[in-house]
Amino acid sequence: PMSRAMRLALAIACIACAVHAEASQYGARAPVSRRAGPDFAADVGTTPTSSPTISSSSYDNPRLRAYTWGIGGDRVGRPSRPSALPPGPIELDAALGNVVAVAASGHTAFILEDGSLYTAGRNASDGGGGRGSPPIADAGQIGRDGPLGAPGRVLGALRDERATSVGCGRYHTVVSTESGRVYSFGLNDRGQLGTKGVMGRVPDSSSCTCDSGMNCDCSEGTEGETPLAPGEACDRGAACRSGVPVHVDVWGEKINSVAAGRYTSAAVSEKGEVFVWGLNACAGAGNLRDELLTNVKSANQPRRILGITDVVKVDIGYVAMIFLTSKGEVYTCYTGFDGYAGANADASASTALKKHAVFSSGTGASDVATGRCHFVASTTAGKVYTWGCPNALGRTYGDNHEPTSLSVDMSREFVVSVSAGEYFTLMLTRDGTIYGTGDSNSGQLGAKIAGSKFKTPIRLASSPPRVLAVTAGYQHAAAIARNV
Repeated sequence: PMSRAMRLALAIACIACAVHAEASQYGARAPVSRRAGPDFAADVGTTPTSSPTISSSSYDNPRLRAYTWGIGGDRVGRPSRPSALPPGPIELDAALGNVVAVAASGHTAFILEDGSLYTAGRNASDGGGGRGSPPIADAGQIGRDGPLGAPGRVLGALRDERATSVGCGRYHTVVSTESGRVYSFGLNDRGQLGTKGVMGRVPDSSSCTCDSGMNCDCSEGTEGETPLAPGEACDRGAACRSGVPVHVDVWGEKINSVAAGRYTSAAVSEKGEVFVWGLNACAGAGNLRDELLTNVKSANQPRRILGITDVVKVDIGYVAMIFLTSKGEVYTCYTGFDGYAGANADASASTALKKHAVFSSGTGASDVATGRCHFVASTTAGKVYTWGCPNALGRTYGDNHEPTSLSVDMSREFVVSVSAGEYFTLMLTRDGTIYGTGDSNSGQLGAKIAGSKFKTPIRLASSPPRVLAVTAGYQHAAAIARNV
């Protein structure tokens, strides 16, 4: 039977499903199940049926702390030491209690044991590269005022809610709560909030900052529409955003967990159904991609993905999604958009759901993740499979388009959870060791090495002690570890 500890951990998510012990049991490692995946979650889990009870001594001396590393700056949540390396604990008042969930992208979000949500990191939409929307300074993805680099609590509509799952997109954040509701905040340029935003400060056309793809169109609204003024409600546009949590109505369903990508968000209901909004044509029929681009109001409407049920986890990268069912089955599909802008959709990528048979022939998957354009899955036997873009696969052989086990047999280490960043992959073993492959230019793998592309797994240098969960952000990472 599923213990209370395991039920709580199913909620933990920023960026894999989780198993978690009560405050009185933090000294013992919770068992790993296929549904639960790792001990905590990087991205998405399932809503707990009850909340933990903790003693006052747990608040005075929290046993679970969040650590961050990679790239440095505001996103690591360590204002007195914002360096990329070595990994260090976030600077959060110990009296606030245990950190039980973490998610990361260009910013970082933390859920504490009492259900409160804290964020740190960038709050602008610059630096997106490619052909994205022209950047704005107040995109709103940290959901609050105050110093960017010091973890601060997100209140507003979440004041009386208990967060159970959080996902960090490139410039937005999505949260599910114990009540089954969903809230979002941040950039809404392509409807990824799932509801209306508020027009922010529109870049002045005479001094608009272009992105790296030289997209300098700073106008708001669509052809034939009058540009909106700051403060007006908006459905999308470069300056459409919300700096505070707003409620997302997901068909009236009770939601267990959430995930976030570049231009899209997803939610898993308690029935195991998946809903998406924003630029996401996964499993869509007909001309859905064109509809999402041309109909200003259609993209921000949650819609159900057909053809898959009994889902316990979903993750979103820049171009694709990956799903894990309670039976350990793995499905993937492409969103139909290239992760930068809808006008540059990759028409060659199929948006149809694809079931990967290797996870249905004896050994099922225990956890899944997707980065910018690669996929990774761990199995109940502790092995790791990767496929997609080659830089972060951890192998140099096999078909990159199909799940292939790593050239180094990670089953000897028994991997229990996986997470995928932009061009890197992190793997957590049963004994709490972190391994990584791919890019470490910004210190993602614990060492800042220019031009590095590790093609076989390496052990994370200066790893936090006694790690229970790990998540890969865009170019940084975070972990939850027992306080020693």
